[in-house]
Amino acid sequence: MPSDFTSAVADLRARITNPEQSAFFDYWLACFKPGGLPARSDLDPLDFPSLLPRIALIDVLREPGGLAFRYRLAGTEIASRARRDPTGKRFDELYEGDYLAQALAVYQEIATSGLPHLSDRTFLIQGGTEALDYERLILPLAGDGATVDMLVLLIAVIDQRRLDDALRAFR
Repeated sequence: MPSDFTSAVADLRARITNPEQSAFFDYWLACFKPGGLPARSDLDPLDFPSLLPRIALIDVLREPGGLAFRYRLAGTEIASRARRDPTGKRFDELYEGDYLAQALAVYQEIATSGLPHLSDRTFLIQGGTEALDYERLILPLAGDGATVDMLVLLIAVIDQRRLDDALRAFR
């Protein structure tokens, strides 16, 4: 791997504070093959069963118009907290507006660069009456070691709240 890749990975590793995300990141690093990204087949769910409810696998679809993304599967906690199961659905079927644009930009960058990603995110639920705040770790996977064809996402929930409750605190 190039030194800039190694440096970027080390910088991201230093920013991870959640113990589960830290352990999963280290697991992903241990799956690397010489000169290439891990493939989905390198990950064994039996190695991290307690994380499965908060993991999603996302297919990278290379289409004539560019990259698109589809949930191959989403863990039970992700589906429960979001009040819907995104499994089998594309981002453009699930999201809209700024949320969709931001998601596409981040995922396209990861799929293109092959670099992992860590960020905080807020997802509005049930017509905006609830908010789910979470930290997301997104790791690229490549069946051939080079072309990212899948992403694995692990969320760490920060908070989930009714927005009207939060607004009452300011009255």
